[in-house]
Parts: sequence; C-alpha cells; structure tokens
Amino acid sequence: MNSKSIVRIIEIQIENFKNVNYGDVRLVNYANVQYRGNIEREDINGIYGQNGSGKTAVIEALDIMQHVLSGRKIDYDTYGGMFDCETPVNLTALFYIQCDEKIYRAQYKVRLKQLTKEKKIEIESEEIRYWSRGKSWNSERIFEFHNPFYNMDNVIENVTAQIKSLNVGVPVPKALKTIQSMAIVCAQNSTSIYFNEMFMKALSAQDADKINEEEQTFQKIIEALYSFATFRFQVVKVNQLGANYDNEFIPVNIHEETENEILQGCLPLFVNGRGEFPEELYERLRKSVEAINIALTAIVPDLKIKMEKVEEETGKDGKKMVKAEVYSIRGGKKFLTKYESEGIKRIISLLNYLISLYNDERICLVVDELDAGIFEYLLGELVGLLADGAKGQLIFTSHNLRVLERLDKKNIICSTINPSNRYISLKGIEKNHNKRDFYIRSIVLGGQKERLYDNRELQDMNYAFKRAGSIEKDDEEIDLPEDLLQLLNESSPKE
Repeated sequence: MNSKSIVRIIEIQIENFKNVNYGDVRLVNYANVQYRGNIEREDINGIYGQNGSGKTAVIEALDIMQHVLSGRKIDYDTYGGMFDCETPVNLTALFYIQCDEKIYRAQYKVRLKQLTKEKKIEIESEEIRYWSRGKSWNSERIFEFHNPFYNMDNVIENVTAQIKSLNVGVPVPKALKTIQSMAIVCAQNSTSIYFNEMFMKALSAQDADKINEEEQTFQKIIEALYSFATFRFQVVKVNQLGANYDNEFIPVNIHEETENEILQGCLPLFVNGRGEFPEELYERLRKSVEAINIALTAIVPDLKIKMEKVEEETGKDGKKMVKAEVYSIRGGKKFLTKYESEGIKRIISLLNYLISLYNDERICLVVDELDAGIFEYLLGELVGLLADGAKGQLIFTSHNLRVLERLDKKNIICSTINPSNRYISLKGIEKNHNKRDFYIRSIVLGGQKERLYDNRELQDMNYAFKRAGSIEKDDEEIDLPEDLLQLLNESSPKE
C-alpha cells in the first residue's frame, strides 16, 4: 500500500441527511482539480451559517464517509437518529489523488439505509468512478455494487453477488470478480465491499506483472483512499468537548509517523488529579505534550503543560502502568490543568494534529465548532497562520466571524435556509471589501443566490418572549388540579 499518496477532498454532496434535502459543498480546490488537474497549497475551508442550517451535517457526513472508507461500520447509536427511516441517505465525495507521480480523480457514492428493528445502518449500494489525468481527464470508469445479502433469503438461495461495470467494453477488474463470500461478510458487518481489510489483502496479494494498467489504476485508487481514511483523515466532532467540560480528561488528537508505524486517533490526557496510563500510552502522550508545548508557548505566552510521573507498577498481566499528573505551568506557578479555561483545553486538544496539518500535505483535519471557547482574535490569527502556510487540508465550522477577515472568499462556504440547496459560495465580494461586513450585509439585505438567514425569527422573537412570559400569568391558560392549586395557595407568602 502506497503511503506516499496524497488525497484531498474537493467536494461532498449530501442527500436526505438530517435537515439537508440536498447540499453540494465545493471546497477551495474544486475548480483547480476539475479544470487544471492540480491543487493549491493552502486548503483551508470554513463553513458559516445560522444555527440549524446544516453546518454540523457536513462534519457528520464526512465522519460517516471516513468510517466507510476505512472499512468500519457506521455506529447506529451515534447516527441512527439522524436518518429518516423511509428515505435512504446518499453521500458522495470527490477526491483528488496523487500517487506515484500520477494524478487521478475519484468519486465515491454510498447509499445508506437505517434498519430500526435491527438497530443497524446498512450500505445499500456503492459506486466508484475515477479518471486518470493526461493533458486532460481521461474517460471515466464506473463500477457499481448492490449488496444482495442484507436479505438473508438471498444468502440461503446462494444469489450471486456481482459488481457491474457501467462502461461499455470495460471489464470488471479481476479482484472484483470473486467477491461472493466477501459480500456476505460485508453485509453481516455493514461495511463497504471496496474498502475493507479482506479486499485490501486481496489487492496487495496480486502479482503486479499479471494485471494490466487498467487494473493497476483501480488498485492504486482504492488503496490510496483506504490508506487516507485509515491514517490521515481525522474528524473532531463537537461531542469531544463533553470530556473537556467534565474535567476528566483532555482528548488529545494526535498524528505521529515513524518509519515503522503510523499512530492516529485521540488519546486521553487525564487532568482530574492523578491518572493511570499503560506505559506505552504514557510515552506517546509525553512526546505529544513536548510537541504541543513548542507551539503552545507561541500561542499563549508563558504557558506550558507538564506530565509528571508519580509511580510505576506492574499489573497481574505483566504490563507496566504509570501513574502521572498533568500540570499547567504559567508564570512559574504550577496547578492542575483541569483548572484551565475551556479555550485552552480546546487548543491543547487540537494542537498536535494542527502541527501535523501544517507540516504534512497528506493530512486532512475536519473540526466542528473550531471557535468553541477560543478568544476571537487568537482564533483569527491561528486560522490566518494556517491559511498562509499549512500544507495539509482543514475543514471546519465556526460561528465566530473574525475568521472571515483572515480568509480569502474562495475559502468560505455558507450554509443557507433552503434545505434543497444548503451550501453556496459568496458572490459579489471585491478585494477591498471586509468579508465579515459583507457577510452580515448579505444576511440583512440579501443579494446571494439563497437566503443566508431567516429574518422571521427576529421578527417573531419579541412576541415569543412576551407570549412565553404571559403563560404563567394567564389563569385561563393553566388548568391545574384543585389539590395542587390549594397547595400553591397555602405555600404563598402572606401579607
């Protein structure tokens, strides 16, 4: 598997997911890839819009896509409530892929259906399209698969699972012809037929000298997307903040690579007193803290965090455990990091991955509510730094408009109040315009393809507050039982 491949998300389409009937999010490099076959270095994408207008839906759609592409099932407890039981969800992602000095464009579409009784989300169908880049994009290749084995009767009747080529005269790659048993396993696990560990092993076992160039292209694209989703694509959802607010631990999002391994994920940095770590995890966190401190001091002067080993012990299983405490050091004073502000904890949580994003063009970080708890000026400077020099890709949502002043208009995506056209780019911005002021004017005065804000909410707010307050005073609106009325009268203060 080629770990040197570069993959970028350039578009995500969402259908029938949460409050999005249809939305097309075209990221900053979309036009470059479509028309010129290249990407820009600065790939920072901010999504803005009113509450409830579909910003978080983009993050959650990308999280689902990351699960599918890395061969994992979609957790029903997390996402089951976001699906309409009657209507399948369609998610489509378009990717730029650079592999072995060759450039490809690939589109993956997955159709998902919720099964309420079984408490699972099944992958009803999958479609992979791809193009190779010469002087222009060469003819597309399309392969489609509907897994018949979600229906157990088809397993018993030994129905044949087939991947179809939708191109006349283009055969299905050899690796896709014998998928019967794999399709049954994928249906049982609710995982992708193209992106799973079994298929990756089958692809890597192929003799490169015995497959043609067409099949080699297919293999490179599938392996590149799988490797990207597994090792270099991280989604940080807003529910991560819950651990911060509980003061139990800071979820540290990390990406570390050595010659022999890649570590990606979220490690718990216990801050509520003394935490116990397996020795290997402790060493990982200690190194991550060292890297975080280098950048943290530049962002928040005179602040460092420190892990102090208190004691070691060996468990019954022979594994060594380390007890440690996490402190903040500021102005020569030391105190438990649990007492830091939520903004500082948020910065610590993201900083290791932001460092990787800044230095590695293969990294993609997706963050919901990047601005949560962070001082707006600092946030603007941080995003401005990334926009000027980050090599990787960042996709984020935010409510803080300070960031708009630090981004180019092409880096900004706006959610709308139209559920059938949820995402647009701002039009009409000139170089001398303040993008923050322009966005607010567009909210108030319009002028965009879709309305960005439902002003009726403001008109109704005054009436709604008065109406809500009058309920307590309006005896006709309240029909309380006689015994409760008597109890209230008895407990009322007497003059």
